Amino acid sequence: MESLGLSDDSVSSSEDTESSAAVPEVVFEPSGTEDSSLGEETLSSVEEPESSAAVPEVVFEPSGTEGSSLGEETLAEAAPIEGSAVADEAVIEEALTTSEVLDESVLSDSETDAVEEGVEVLGSIALDPVEESLEDIVEEVEEATEAEASSRVTSPVFAKVGDRQNYVISPDVAFLQLASAEALGREPGANPDDFHPATGATFNDDGTLTLSVLVGNPNERLTVIGDFNNWGNGVDLGPYQLYPSVADPNVHEVTLPPNNYHKAQYRLRDQDGRDRLDLGATLFSTPAFNARFYDYRADDTLNAVFWQQTPIPAADLAAPVDLRGQQLVIAETDIVSLALKWTCVNPDSKFYGQTGADNIVELYSFVGECGLPEEMAKLGYNAVQFMPLDTHVDFWTPDSPYFPDWRYGYITINYYGKHADFGSPDELAQMVNAFHKADVAVVLDVVYSHYSDTGNEAPREFYPLGFSQYHREDGWELYGGPWTEWGTRRFTYTPEIRRNLIEAALVNVLDYGFDGLRVDNVNGIDSQPYGRDFLRELTAAVDLYQPKAVVIGEGYFGDWYLNRARGIGGAGLLTTYSDRFYLWFTENIIKYRDEIDTWRLDYMLSWDWPRALLYYPGNHDEFANPGNPFQTRGRYLAEAIQGGVHTRKIQSWSALTLFSSSYYLDMVQLWTLQPGNLNNNSPIDWARFEYPEVQELAQFQSDMKRFFATEAAFAPYNVHHNMLRWVDHENKVVVFERIDFATGRRVYVAINLGDRAIDHYKIGVHPDGASFRMALDSDLLAYGGAAHNQEWLTSDNRELEFFLGSYGVAGLVQQDKLEPIVAETASSGGPDPEFRPVDWYAIRAELKARGF
Repeated sequence: MESLGLSDDSVSSSEDTESSAAVPEVVFEPSGTEDSSLGEETLSSVEEPESSAAVPEVVFEPSGTEGSSLGEETLAEAAPIEGSAVADEAVIEEALTTSEVLDESVLSDSETDAVEEGVEVLGSIALDPVEESLEDIVEEVEEATEAEASSRVTSPVFAKVGDRQNYVISPDVAFLQLASAEALGREPGANPDDFHPATGATFNDDGTLTLSVLVGNPNERLTVIGDFNNWGNGVDLGPYQLYPSVADPNVHEVTLPPNNYHKAQYRLRDQDGRDRLDLGATLFSTPAFNARFYDYRADDTLNAVFWQQTPIPAADLAAPVDLRGQQLVIAETDIVSLALKWTCVNPDSKFYGQTGADNIVELYSFVGECGLPEEMAKLGYNAVQFMPLDTHVDFWTPDSPYFPDWRYGYITINYYGKHADFGSPDELAQMVNAFHKADVAVVLDVVYSHYSDTGNEAPREFYPLGFSQYHREDGWELYGGPWTEWGTRRFTYTPEIRRNLIEAALVNVLDYGFDGLRVDNVNGIDSQPYGRDFLRELTAAVDLYQPKAVVIGEGYFGDWYLNRARGIGGAGLLTTYSDRFYLWFTENIIKYRDEIDTWRLDYMLSWDWPRALLYYPGNHDEFANPGNPFQTRGRYLAEAIQGGVHTRKIQSWSALTLFSSSYYLDMVQLWTLQPGNLNNNSPIDWARFEYPEVQELAQFQSDMKRFFATEAAFAPYNVHHNMLRWVDHENKVVVFERIDFATGRRVYVAINLGDRAIDHYKIGVHPDGASFRMALDSDLLAYGGAAHNQEWLTSDNRELEFFLGSYGVAGLVQQDKLEPIVAETASSGGPDPEFRPVDWYAIRAELKARGF
């Protein structure tokens, strides 16, 4: 992410050299690709990071259980963990037997691969000091893995997703043991209704309020002052003093006398008379919030706020969206950019006919009531990812000449409280529920990698009240780790802080109903001591209470560890980003046809498919952060391509991004063909959808997204090594083959990256004589094409022939002659009962262990 022009960990800016991804033999060779050998490269060593396996306490501790199988994770009772709010709950039992897992010294290449945890050590391989050839080692590893691989992947693995029909996990996915496959069919291990954070306020039936605060030091003495006790003036403060709790002396608590605490503002005062904020508060006050919810307040001082949430009635509560096993089509947006220029279309809403710009202080309600969830579904998205809504440093005032700036959202100062400028916690939950009614999932961007020590000016200055005021018993800051180059602080991922952040994450999922979390700057977390423990515990906690929800990581460097199942030592994230794909994309999309480097594309997609990465033609970083003149970074694509017929590039190049994986993200501003960038023109210009050229392009991308989201072959459990079927380097055409392993149905997508139409383009398909339906065709009249193609085609000599227009996209779905699929080889494209996926990343690890 980036805030105020600053980019965390210089994301999406690393130089992409491909120095160590391949061994001499091609393990997974895309069939039908001439000269697809990737060449011999040297495996480079990577310095071993500090191990964080031995941690004195964890909140959600994956315990080692041998013999766990894919999709059959056992939930077992564990000893209570002192100080944990979930000490009396079951914790997730994971297969983490250290004798079967490579430690962090077994690493992948130095640039795009980080630490590779979770690859089994093959005991039959002797690490002899004598020199061996690379070929000998590869052969030795293959032989050693034969028996183990045979027991796992001789046939597809069946799984059940929720109450749906049976799905089949492809042999490659089963072998890779991705976290996405591990989650299929998982049931909650704990009742969400039983979740109670260790910190926060509880409204009791007798009018009292119990407040718990993570203080971090049992010797501190804090008192609650606020609207209810004249801010400590002239009253006995004895009943308002917090004391260390019995369960955890670092958490202090008090039950306040009966009163009306709803909307009451408060602070904490220490034994030396210094005030501080409760960092677990449901809200921090803002000028906009004060103006709306109070008849009168003397000033706009920054305070915490008690808020008693009202549950959504059961009759009106829509079920969360089950994202397990789903291909994701995500629209990234901040709430202001989404709604600012939208006109309310709901005649039953009080906002009818008004715009979001007229209703900033009620933006949660405006978005939920005014047709935006339905519009996002119409545009083909099955998920919306909101940039951070946690309390941040920018407190907008209703008389401001500007609107809230999305960049401030990444400078978070409260991980429990939602930003009050846009409405109340109840209104936010209702907005999420409105998206669920439209069958659109809602993912929240959260910043657990760093926090702001400072921010704002008096009377809302944060520094003397915030994180820096909390210290451990030994005098060190409770939260604060090293400073970043952007002026923020890393967290210290001690057990207390990990638990505190994890419970904040669970509040998002369980109390507000978010269907997933996008964790910002995962690489920054991963680089800190115990950061990996935090990631594993976070995904374990979400799975424990709401396994339908997903956790996505903004990790850019292809770290194998991040999206592997926790059962083999991974972090359990659904997916992470691909930095090197985007760098290729942003450089090549503005090149002339003959200059497009499809060889590098071939290389990346051929080798990156096991990582199950999320691809995107642009996100908030890329459409905002300035890049080099030879890149599109820092500009919307319409601005970078500079219009004309070549605007259609967006059509085929976004298709390339979409069909390269099972996870895709873009921004609506891409499809309105807006000029500028996300910094100077962030609001979605909805009126541009009335332009004919925008209508055609938007209609195509909507239909393409629905085709992708509804066709089972594109699901993440159907990923396989031969997805990249063919790269035509001469014509700049890329062909994907996706398979639904439950039915054997094959889907082919041909994408023309160049500006030359091809009248009779042929692609190789399987089987011969099968009928295929042209389910997606950019040449249709509705999209501005000429309708050259027939809807139905029959393969002849295992080929299909059709018209592929300039920047054209064609999707063909097999209709008959479906064949059960056991497994496939990279060379034949057909069933092969002898097929065993080669554990090529284990080979690379073995090479490093032997000093190559």
